[in-house]
Amino acid sequence: MKGEVLQKYYTRIIGVFFILIFFSFMLDWIEFGHRVETWHKVFHVLLGLIVVKYGWSNKTFWKPFCLINGAFFTFVALFGWTFMDFGGLDAFNLTDTILHSIVGVSGLVIGLVRN
Repeated sequence: MKGEVLQKYYTRIIGVFFILIFFSFMLDWIEFGHRVETWHKVFHVLLGLIVVKYGWSNKTFWKPFCLINGAFFTFVALFGWTFMDFGGLDAFNLTDTILHSIVGVSGLVIGLVRN
């Protein structure tokens, strides 16, 4: 039961936080217009909407989401640590790399907890 509860709340928290990136997206769009960083933020918002719509109360969604999201963002974080500020993209700056590390590693750890 403990694993399932952690997986449920990881899924819900990630979904909500990713949707909240919409505000950062809007500020970025107003200040800079369309740029590569815009797509980074759009990705997070769309992923958040999908997670909240399909994963909020879907027990079969939680564990796979934790593992897949955790693996993906761990990879992004490792890339960010290896190639800091790659291409001048915000996705690989120090702050985003730390956030990607937290989201990725916590997703993997929580996904691996037994139900």
